[in-house]
Amino acid sequence: MALAIGDINSGAKPLPLERTSRRFDGMLARASFGGLNLGMGRFAQGIAQTADIPGVHTFMFATEPGIMRRVSGRKLFGRHIFHFRPGERTVTGSPPDMPWAFGIVTMPFELLTTHAPNLMGAAHGAPLDDDRMFVAPSAAMDELIGLMGDISGVIQNAPEILGEAQPARALAGAVVDKLMACLSQGLVKPDRAALGRHRQIVARFERALEERPEEMLSLGDICRVVGAAERTLNLACQEFLGESAVRYARNRRLDLVHARLRACDPAVTLVTNVAMDHGFWELGRFAQAYRLRFGERPSDTLRRSAH
Repeated sequence: MALAIGDINSGAKPLPLERTSRRFDGMLARASFGGLNLGMGRFAQGIAQTADIPGVHTFMFATEPGIMRRVSGRKLFGRHIFHFRPGERTVTGSPPDMPWAFGIVTMPFELLTTHAPNLMGAAHGAPLDDDRMFVAPSAAMDELIGLMGDISGVIQNAPEILGEAQPARALAGAVVDKLMACLSQGLVKPDRAALGRHRQIVARFERALEERPEEMLSLGDICRVVGAAERTLNLACQEFLGESAVRYARNRRLDLVHARLRACDPAVTLVTNVAMDHGFWELGRFAQAYRLRFGERPSDTLRRSAH
C-alpha cells in the first residue's frame, strides 16, 4: 500500500512506521491525466508512515466523516484539506483501530498558478514556505469528494476512458475547479507557533545525526547536542518523524549497521565489531532490535553480502 501511494506522488517513497499483526486490507484507485496525479483509497487501519514530499503541490483530505489522521503534528478531518510543503519529510498516523479514507491530488506548480493566480502560495509558481491547512465550505467539500468518488469508480471499472484525450481533459479540469472552489472559498487555519519551532528542532536533530550519530546514544546526549528540553524534543520528533528521539536515533544507527553489513566481506567481518562501532553495546538487545527492523538476523545480512 505504501508503494502504491508513492506512485501517486512520484518520489514520495512512503515507509510504514509500524507493523500490524492483524489482517490488513484496503483499496486504492490512482490515475494520472491532464497534469494531475489522483488517488482515492480506504485502509482498514490507518498505519503510520513517513514520506518525502516531492516538488509539486500535494493536497490530501478525508473522504468519510468521523475519521481523523495526524499529519506532521496537525489533525486532518472533516472539511480540512492539507497542503503539503514540497521538499520536506512528512509523518502521518491515525488513532489506534481507526480506518483512514482519503483523497490525494498532486499537480505541478505552474498548473496551479494558471488556475489560481490569487491563491495564497500559488501566485508565483514557487514552493510553499510551509504546510497549510485549509477549511473548505461544506457544499464545496461535498462536491470535491463526490467527484473523486466518481473518478475512483471510473479507474476501477472503465480505466480506458482516462486514456482518451477529451474525457481526461474534462475530468482534470473538473477536479481542479472543485479543488479551487474549496481552497479559494475556504479559510486557512493558522499554525500553532510551536510547530515552526518544532520543525527547527527536528532539523537540528537530523543534522546532528548526519554529522555524529555515534554521540546520539541517550536522550540526555541528544538534548545537549540539539539544545532542547526532553519533553519538547520528543514532542517535535513525534510530530515530524513519527517516533521518539531515542528510537529514531537508534533506528538510524541500525540502518548504518545494516548498510555496512551488506557491504562487508563476511570472511573478515564480525557482527559484534560492527555493532559496537555504532554504539550498540548490549548485543542481545541489538540483535532483537535488528531483527524487528529488518526481518532477519545481523549474521544473515552479513552472509548474504557474499553472494
